[in-house]
Amino acid sequence: MTRTLRTALLAATLWAAAATLPAQNLLLRLGGGLASQGTDARPVGAFQIGVGYEYEFDQHWTFAPSLVFYGKGWKEKDRLVPVLDDNGAPVTGDDGEPAQSIMDRSATANYLALPLAFNYYLRTGTSGYVVFTAGPYVACGLGGKIKTRGDAREPGSRKMYYEDKTFDAPGARRFDAGITFGAGYQFRGGITVGLQGDFSLTPFTSGGGRNRSGLITLAYNFGSRL
Repeated sequence: MTRTLRTALLAATLWAAAATLPAQNLLLRLGGGLASQGTDARPVGAFQIGVGYEYEFDQHWTFAPSLVFYGKGWKEKDRLVPVLDDNGAPVTGDDGEPAQSIMDRSATANYLALPLAFNYYLRTGTSGYVVFTAGPYVACGLGGKIKTRGDAREPGSRKMYYEDKTFDAPGARRFDAGITFGAGYQFRGGITVGLQGDFSLTPFTSGGGRNRSGLITLAYNFGSRL
């Protein structure tokens, strides 16, 4: 099953679940941007799609839990690794020094996430609202792939290229938790355009990087204030 088909099936499932809730407070969420892991990794594309439900406390404050499918990842470029033979012994160059290879690695990591966002609405005349958002999130890893080129530590053809499942990597953790925050503008009719940042507080592996992502978001609120 392709990634596109899996995403479409998940979107249909989320929509079916949302259909059981009163429509006036239903949220539809989309987003796209970049994700990475710490300062040593390079960014890759990220996206999210999901549904939420908004509870109003008063004219300014709301609570909006959501269930979203979140695609993240990271990339490692030009990392030097030792060259080993098929028996795991180091290979030396003509100068007698240990030989090294340049390894590139890219990873995708797909999560089912539950952001628990608190929103503050600030009205701007009669045209709309500025919206500030912050709160925790928890997530569970569903799948993904790590693609590696030039890893001369591996035997045989794997020295050139190989693929592994992301969450099968040694020490990989499916559980993720962190903070989500952002700001946006809600237009007349319930459409909100904004920016969102997500910072994990749990490393992907022990001593490893933490998921980071930034998105441009689009949300539709069936219970628009305008």
